[in-house]
Amino acid sequence: MQPGSFTLSIKNQFLILIIIAFGLNANTLFNEYVLDDAIVITENKFVEKGIQGIPEILNQSYFKGYKKLENLELPGGRYRPFSLMIFAIEYQFFGANPFVSHLINIILFLLLIALLFKLFNLYLFRQQNPYLAFVTCLLFAVHPIHTEVIANVKSRDEIITFVLLIASLLALIKHSEKRSISILIVSLLCFFLALLTKETAAVFVGIAPLATYFFLNHPLKKSARASIPLFLILIGYLFIRYIIIGVNYTSANDITNVPYLYATASEAFATKSYMLIKYLQLLFIPYPLSFEYGFNQIPYIHIISLPFFISILFLLVLLAYAIYTFKRRSIFSFSILYFMLTISLASNFIIDTGTPLSERLLFQPSLAFCIAVSVLYFQTAKRFKLPALSFLIIILVLFSVKTVLRNSVWKNYDTLVLTDVISCPNSVRINQFARDIFLSKSINEKNAELKISYLKKGTFYGERMIGICPEVPDIYMNLGYAYYNLSDYNQAATIWEKGCQLEPSDSAAKMFSKILSDELYKLANGFYEQGKSDDAINCYLRSIELNNNNAESWYNLGGNYFLRNDTINANKAWARVKYLDPKHKFLKEDFSKI
Repeated sequence: MQPGSFTLSIKNQFLILIIIAFGLNANTLFNEYVLDDAIVITENKFVEKGIQGIPEILNQSYFKGYKKLENLELPGGRYRPFSLMIFAIEYQFFGANPFVSHLINIILFLLLIALLFKLFNLYLFRQQNPYLAFVTCLLFAVHPIHTEVIANVKSRDEIITFVLLIASLLALIKHSEKRSISILIVSLLCFFLALLTKETAAVFVGIAPLATYFFLNHPLKKSARASIPLFLILIGYLFIRYIIIGVNYTSANDITNVPYLYATASEAFATKSYMLIKYLQLLFIPYPLSFEYGFNQIPYIHIISLPFFISILFLLVLLAYAIYTFKRRSIFSFSILYFMLTISLASNFIIDTGTPLSERLLFQPSLAFCIAVSVLYFQTAKRFKLPALSFLIIILVLFSVKTVLRNSVWKNYDTLVLTDVISCPNSVRINQFARDIFLSKSINEKNAELKISYLKKGTFYGERMIGICPEVPDIYMNLGYAYYNLSDYNQAATIWEKGCQLEPSDSAAKMFSKILSDELYKLANGFYEQGKSDDAINCYLRSIELNNNNAESWYNLGGNYFLRNDTINANKAWARVKYLDPKHKFLKEDFSKI
């Protein structure tokens, strides 16, 4: 892929890119809605109104339309009306149709590839190798890290944002050449809509001057001045955002949404720094991939640990190199600075994103990897043509295969969760999802053996959750339910007691505890009839631990103590019965025996 070896016209390069990008992602067309798709289309009350829901979308925070979590507000708040408006328009004409939703995602991705190819060919790479734009876009088209954005309908906001930003940059560059106000307005409008799609668009005020400085040879001051209108648009957007949703300073008390909840300040800083290296690692080696890297898949690290030292040293070396080669307008310098800027809002240093690491947040930053690798390829190919080309082909093939395979994992909710729980076994949330899948299957299962199998698998993932993070109250209620249906009442009692300790006011916990107390009472009666006094007493005690007001358990406990000539404990138990039920039909007779 060098000049002189063969000729590939711009048109043919473009066609190859479109065919490959579509072909690799075509299998998503037959996927279902999964995960957060419910937030934006299948269970969003504003989106379901179609075009009529747009006024409410514009005047509410991002989660207000989601029926299940309309009161959810993550730190900093979310205001992303434009992507929801797109979903509302789609719903107006097609309803909740996963084929159409996935097709739109693919079309938008193809549009993005086309805009990137145009930007590189016409402006950024016009003084570089004539095939640099093609190879860069080819790497971007096949990279597996993009599968979540394309296969997950909700992540369409990432594609829309990037499309609008590239369109804004193209218009801004064209404005610098023609000095046309109308073209500038187009650029500013695209930037404003990108901000209304996702907050990460804000860093474009830094990306735009970098691009014109590095690739168009504009003086730094001129590039900075050209971005002033963008900065004013950003200020206007922040003002509108504040008027509509304000600023949410409340921090959720949920480890699945606040991944650094249990970390000290130094641990949080060290771990966030380490995550930047994990992001880079995924760009070079996108394996294994997962939709969830939450607590505790990547454990906290200490500020005095070797991983932190290596991470911070590597990041400082990269930054130092970018600064050192800045004046020479090195493409590697641009790639480093571009990556740092685009990953900054996803790093959790500026705002809590609700996830320590997410593949979709690499969508824009991954372009830096594609540019740098492409430039490195052409530099290497000057001396080692065949090895360089062979290595590039291997990367493209491996990435393509991984993309197709990963897209198939997103086929439906069960396939995705049960695949990723293997690759990320220490994530609380993935184990929670896996647990709920099997417990849900068990509810309506008629086959007794299969029902027990589902329940046991549910308890496996529930117990794993406890091992990872025992402080999450949600673990205990559902896990106790599973043990209850397996007739393992003692274990169910143990689990629900822990749940009640974490959430004493939980009405469901109280209800389940009373139900289980009655079951243990019946189990204890069975032991008594079998002559197993010790087992009976233990069961009555467990029944009372769950429901201290269970008069029948207290009464029979007293009877068992009495039969063992333990009149002291019998008297205490029956005294409790007298307190709970003064008119108990057998109580007076039993007291007379003591």
